[in-house]
Amino acid sequence: MFVTIAAGPNAINAVAGWTWESRWGQWRAPGPRLETEVPVSTTWTSAAALLASLLIAATAEAASYRLPEDGEDVIGASISLTLAYEDTLAVVAERYGVGYQELVDANPEVDPWLPGDGTRIVMPTAYVLPAAPREGIVINVAEYRLYYYPPGRGSVVTFPVGVGRMDFPTPTISTKVVTKIENPSWTPTEAARREHAEMGDPLPHVVPPGPDNPLGHLAIQLSARGYFIHGTNKPFGVGQGVSHGCVRLYPGDIETLTELVPNGTPVYIVNEPFKVGWRHDELWVEAHRNLYGENQASELVQLIVQATEKRGANVDWRRVNDVGAALTGVPVRL
Repeated sequence: MFVTIAAGPNAINAVAGWTWESRWGQWRAPGPRLETEVPVSTTWTSAAALLASLLIAATAEAASYRLPEDGEDVIGASISLTLAYEDTLAVVAERYGVGYQELVDANPEVDPWLPGDGTRIVMPTAYVLPAAPREGIVINVAEYRLYYYPPGRGSVVTFPVGVGRMDFPTPTISTKVVTKIENPSWTPTEAARREHAEMGDPLPHVVPPGPDNPLGHLAIQLSARGYFIHGTNKPFGVGQGVSHGCVRLYPGDIETLTELVPNGTPVYIVNEPFKVGWRHDELWVEAHRNLYGENQASELVQLIVQATEKRGANVDWRRVNDVGAALTGVPVRL
């Protein structure tokens, strides 16, 4: 479960077990030290009230944020974490509910497997919302992230996800939730069966529920034939392009999502490696690698031009170039 505190105009969250250090105005994690990089007030809602308002199970580790006002697009706040000697970025990603690749991208100078005792890393917990309807489920494959907008709540809940590989891309489509399936069976495609056979691991025509089922213990069936949002038996794949096109979540996150999302919920799958948005009167840019193609600098320029057509900003184009080259996935103020 989690609690929410105010951070600027939005909220950042702490997993249960973290403690509030009033002297420093920050949360402290049960393991490594957590330091927020923005001023944080002590105005916070109880976990019980938040869970009741969002209908999130007590074990949820999702991040929930108040939606920004109309015309604003940035939520959350970047956080720094000091690691212990035994930490790897894969372990930290799963522990704190972020995706592996987004954590690696946000910390390009850090060895993901041997970061070292006392190493400080950036937790990518600030986001420019995708340029998609703020309703239902929005999945941005470029950032390995799912956003859910609970109807009538004025909030957004976000989860890291795994998506399709380059040779089995997750399609950019509009679809909807059909039903939820507990302990699903998996019917592999011919391509998947052929691939496993070539690796010496032949698959049956139907893989029954259990520890060898890549769908995990819960699946959300979409109206797009053959596509699911599901759990996983290999959590390391969350936050990476590893599937045959479906979208996978951490086991705890898929439990939360299935409880939150009713049948009929619209689902928008987009591929936005560049996102541009406003927070107050400041323009922010977030840049990711395009999993399924080359990043186009002209696309980022066009997005900035569109964002400033009716709202002036002094754009530092050298900084824009740096952001577009670094591709850290961390929002940067221009």
